Amino acid sequence: MDINAFNFDAMKEAVGIDPFAQTTNKYAEDTRFYKLAKDKDGNGAVLIRFLPDSERGMIQKLFKLNTTITKNGKKRFVSEYSPSSVGLPCPFQEEWQKLWNAGDKENSKMFGRGVKYIANIKVIKDPRAPENEGKIFLFEMSGSMKDKIQNAVDPSEQDRALGAVPKELFNPLKGNSFRLVSKKGANGQINYDASEVINEVTSVYNSVEEAVEDIKTKSYKLSDMLKPESFMSYDKLKEKLDWVTFKDTEMVQAQPVQAEVAQPVAVVPDVQPAPVAAPVQQVPVAPVAAPVAAPVASTASSLDDLLAGLV
Repeated sequence: MDINAFNFDAMKEAVGIDPFAQTTNKYAEDTRFYKLAKDKDGNGAVLIRFLPDSERGMIQKLFKLNTTITKNGKKRFVSEYSPSSVGLPCPFQEEWQKLWNAGDKENSKMFGRGVKYIANIKVIKDPRAPENEGKIFLFEMSGSMKDKIQNAVDPSEQDRALGAVPKELFNPLKGNSFRLVSKKGANGQINYDASEVINEVTSVYNSVEEAVEDIKTKSYKLSDMLKPESFMSYDKLKEKLDWVTFKDTEMVQAQPVQAEVAQPVAVVPDVQPAPVAAPVQQVPVAPVAAPVAAPVASTASSLDDLLAGLV
């Protein structure tokens, strides 16, 4: 490092953000996560290797919000990890609870949370984005994808009786790679059902030392995803909730318009006063669900065996 490393451009590049930026991209993607490149028909394929992180974490479960609302031809969506993953309050979860308790179960679904699983992967072969090859990313999985991985790593007793052999998907030196494949199904939706474990056992590093160094310096600690500061704040999520439900436009439209003040008019004595409206009864607020206990990252029970000497 030299004296030029402390100039503004160098520090901005190192941090990755401009501290003086006036605006932010509402739809900015988290570049830590891998995104499979697809063609116009939704088809894509890549060869990856699952890796443990530097703390032996393998897979982390998180709750995720995916809310899409269309109004007057305009569509808005929110996709964020919910702080309810670690037992913190979440305005989307509160909205779901309120509607559910009120019996509006259909509309409550819009604010529900889904379950996602996060793991580290190393990209081995990426035909559509070769610049990703050799890099480590976080990878978000659905429950069905997690089950596919789990069944390969730890087959059921019934599958073992039929000849299934456990695959070492998280072993970078003597393990199995994974072919991630996306296709458009008959319903027009993208699915990953064709993804599969490669039977051939291979190494994606030249030595134990190289594997340890790469994992220690370039993998992402799954435990960091459970820190409260890793989630969007309650207030920011509340702003997103108001935005996705178009409450921001409703508030603008509800602003009173100042009218011209009319000249006073003589009061006619026999005009009866208007009746006073009865007071509005207060509607009780539905209770909010108790916070969910924070999950713990799945770790290898014996990483030394799993990684064949990795420590």
